[in-house]
Amino acid sequence: MQITKVQQQKNGYLVNNAIFVPEAKENSDYQKINQWIVEGGIVEKADPLPELQKQKILKIKSIRDQKNMVPLTDYKAFLIDDEGNKTTQESHFVFYTNMHQSNPTSNPESIISRAIELGSMPYFTKDLEGKKITIELTAEIAALLKQRIFERNDSNYKISGSIEELINKAQSIEELEAIQLEE
Repeated sequence: MQITKVQQQKNGYLVNNAIFVPEAKENSDYQKINQWIVEGGIVEKADPLPELQKQKILKIKSIRDQKNMVPLTDYKAFLIDDEGNKTTQESHFVFYTNMHQSNPTSNPESIISRAIELGSMPYFTKDLEGKKITIELTAEIAALLKQRIFERNDSNYKISGSIEELINKAQSIEELEAIQLEE
């Protein structure tokens, strides 16, 4: 291995912008790098920008994913009583847009699909004060929820994609830090 450039990395060296050599004394390439340094080779510091860009992209994706899981609360439906009968009373309800880990039947896509397919179905949820309720999830409401979730998530993906593009184009740490993330 002919060494022309060595850059310090987190747990080793990047040689000639192509080969990563871990810091391991028994590694023959590591020994060659140390010999190159002894003979006057200068180790460059790693450019922190790529790692900072990667961290900022992970942060924007996390924000996007959190926004995509926010329950919808601005729809009303008729309540269902304890005997399973539809009442004349309407209530705002919480529609959870993410699957609960311990309840695989809570998949919002399958709930919406079932309601559309069946025309209506009971949906166990909460009202806006947190009280447990059962509502009649009609095909009409389910279709509105489906469209709203799609539009919200699509918008959040477009926004995060635009911000990711800006992050990847940043040429300096100052440029990167100037990019604001929407929380």
